[in-house]
Amino acid sequence: MILRYVLRNFARRKTRAAMAILGVFCTLALLTAVQVGLESVAVSYIDLVSLQAGKADIVIRREGSDWFRAESFDPAQVEKSTKANPHLLGLAPRLMAVRPITSSGEQRFAVLLGIDPAREKELGIDGLTPWPALAPGTCALSASLAKQMGDSIEIGEATLKKGPTIERQLVFPQHLKDFVVMDLATARSVLSEPSGVHFLAGAFRDPKAYYDARDLRKSVLALKTAGEAIAEDLGGDFAISLPKAEAITHFEQVSGPLRAVFGIFALVALAITALLIYSVLSVSVEERIREHAILRTIGARRSHIFALVILESTALCLIGVLPGVFAGLLVARGILALAGLAMGGGTGAIGLELSGSTARFCLGAGALVSLASALLPAIRSTRWRIVDALDPMRRGQIAPAVSEGSVSRPLLLSGLALSAISGTVFFLLPNAVLSGDPSLIGGVALALLVVILSGFTMIAVAAGPLVEQGVILVLGGLFGPAAELAGRNLSRHRRRNVTTSMMFALSVSFVLFLSSLVALFSRTSLSFIERKVGSDLRITIADPHDPELLGELQGMIGVERVACAVHLRSRSAEGIAYDVVASDLVGMKQLWVVPFGVDPDLEETISPRPVQWEEGDAAAFRAVAGDPGQGEAAPTIISLSMARHLDLRKGSLIHVSFRLGSEKSDLRARVVGIASSLPGFGNFRARAGNAQGSGLLLSRRTFDRMTRSAPREAFEGFALAKSTQDPRTIAATVRDRLSLQHRLGVECAAEEKREAEILYWVTQVLFAMLLVVAVTIALFGLVASMATAVIERRWEVGVLKAVGLRRGHLFRMFAAEAVTLTVSSGLLGGGMGFLLAWLFVVQAALLMEIPVTFTLPWLTFLATFLVCSAAGILASWLPTRRTLRRSVAEILRGGV
Repeated sequence: MILRYVLRNFARRKTRAAMAILGVFCTLALLTAVQVGLESVAVSYIDLVSLQAGKADIVIRREGSDWFRAESFDPAQVEKSTKANPHLLGLAPRLMAVRPITSSGEQRFAVLLGIDPAREKELGIDGLTPWPALAPGTCALSASLAKQMGDSIEIGEATLKKGPTIERQLVFPQHLKDFVVMDLATARSVLSEPSGVHFLAGAFRDPKAYYDARDLRKSVLALKTAGEAIAEDLGGDFAISLPKAEAITHFEQVSGPLRAVFGIFALVALAITALLIYSVLSVSVEERIREHAILRTIGARRSHIFALVILESTALCLIGVLPGVFAGLLVARGILALAGLAMGGGTGAIGLELSGSTARFCLGAGALVSLASALLPAIRSTRWRIVDALDPMRRGQIAPAVSEGSVSRPLLLSGLALSAISGTVFFLLPNAVLSGDPSLIGGVALALLVVILSGFTMIAVAAGPLVEQGVILVLGGLFGPAAELAGRNLSRHRRRNVTTSMMFALSVSFVLFLSSLVALFSRTSLSFIERKVGSDLRITIADPHDPELLGELQGMIGVERVACAVHLRSRSAEGIAYDVVASDLVGMKQLWVVPFGVDPDLEETISPRPVQWEEGDAAAFRAVAGDPGQGEAAPTIISLSMARHLDLRKGSLIHVSFRLGSEKSDLRARVVGIASSLPGFGNFRARAGNAQGSGLLLSRRTFDRMTRSAPREAFEGFALAKSTQDPRTIAATVRDRLSLQHRLGVECAAEEKREAEILYWVTQVLFAMLLVVAVTIALFGLVASMATAVIERRWEVGVLKAVGLRRGHLFRMFAAEAVTLTVSSGLLGGGMGFLLAWLFVVQAALLMEIPVTFTLPWLTFLATFLVCSAAGILASWLPTRRTLRRSVAEILRGGV
């Protein structure tokens, strides 16, 4: 009986019921797509991390060896020590070296890789695609190298025949593009390595015991335990690396905040849907107050009326939940196919996964939304006395009488909100920070920001009438005289419009918050890139005393000037310490510092704009460049954090002590400049709390004099290069010609800025799409509200039409109401979202000591205005298209 009554009510108000069902459908589709997509990525992460980390579970090498300077060892010793280890399935030998190769008279440097194809296949760690058929005396080349080599290549005194081309490798770092693969026997001949190996790549016995797709932390701990057991068997002469465990750790750090962002967005969508259903049910209950009173007069109890409203909400959700879940699966499948293509693994790289927990979560979320949104309207439907509900002069809902001694709801709700926020900040946030878990910290911080954003949204909704008046004033000319009627109608129906306004403001504010956050960070990152790179190119140098490198760099076409900066490693490969301590002349304060020996051309090479002088100016560079290296007080430029810690000013003398192992050298230096930011030098900071490890600049002559006793391997450095041509072309040339030979790392400011700009526009488009989804859900609520308004104001419409208003005038009246409501809510929500994002970025920039670049996400703001305007016009057209076509007599008779 109750179900039949509910279905009959749906048939009576088809538009309103359809909008509520569509809102549930869209929300559940979004929620399912997010949850299934994240779960599918988690389940497929073993294959995904192999794309970056390689297929080997473990790699064994000699202590102090790396892929560039590999040291050979006897594999029999390792195999004997690990033979009884229960974790290890087996090991495959690998030889690796960097050598010059020659073909058709052209010489290049490439990575040489020797493998045992049969053993690699047996262990399932074959990381070359397509898998090459390697015969003695032949080799396979990478795709980039194959295009430039002839039919044969020469490596030292050996000549090898060119074999198949390898499109992708999962053996060593992905940035290495030029490599040559050969079988183990050929590699031993080429590298003159008769019996030893450089690496042993291994696989674990039961991968499922180590890789738990739904508990990444457990996977890392299991891999770490297995690696430690093997390391214990081998002793201290060998180093163990777990490539997949490292990749999983990085994946966990990235996926955790991403899951939090999309999860909270899904929760916001659920909140918007709950508001939509609440609005629909509230209007439905208000319409049927008399009907419910009649039911009670003929024997229905209050519990029956309560059940009617709850069942109506449940039916709305059930009709929308199941189709929404299936639609979400289809959307997730498409997104995963695109993600697989983007990662280079094909459309099937990430399989669709739907676990029971995810299905229960999505269905449970729909059920919770139906119950939570219907509870308050259901309670209200049972509160009215029958005599009040049957009053023929009643208009709208009956205001409940407030009795003395009753609970003050505003104070209760305000107190609960303040207690919840302060309790979260006081108890949960410190524990999250102390845990060190970036996912937990990011989730708690984002949740707090969403709470603040919700508070801002409510403030914005409360200020809505003022903004609506401004919107009507600006857009009134588009609607003519109907704008004045629309303004009055908005005031008359303020209570009902609050829910609709809150839906729009909440959806727009959250999307604009995320969009503004990304936009501000993207634009701020451009300044950060300039500070980090320091010039057109920043080239990390493993051996700054290489006599050929700087000459080759300066001789490249398009390179105008190169300046090198050299500093000491904190520890050598043998563990010898190289520390430098700065102090005031009386020794009251001391500080560990990192001195740089810089070339005289630094002033001409460094980017001048990001340099921030606290004391001094560019003349300090010239003072350092002119240092002969023999004076009593060498000129130096120090960081502001160091100056604050040691209480120094320009012109102060400092004592610098170089402690190079067992030897010690002392220097007095005079401060000629204090900088809070020096591009290319990341340890020039401003805050005194960041003083440890601060940088100071010395001339190269003074630096070399103070460090002459340090061995060559104790130094590392970087070079800043100024270009006269496109820096991206020069960066590609340096990587192609010199990176392997000299072990260089190349950073290009133009490339990184381009990547930041691409990320900015991609995210803007993404958030514009999310905005459309969120506003669409809110649109359903607006359509339902407008449909109810048309029904309630049928007599008013008939009278206005009878006195001469045409159909176009009446449509403009409803359109003005809807557009004013959506645009004002969108502007308020967007403003609140951007304000919170700006405050967040300013706070983050203060902590990171980087300048903030003010920017607005214009694309998303424009999309907000257009989408809200279109939503208002559509929401006014759908409910009125039939009513306004009818004659005055039909409207006044009650036909809708």
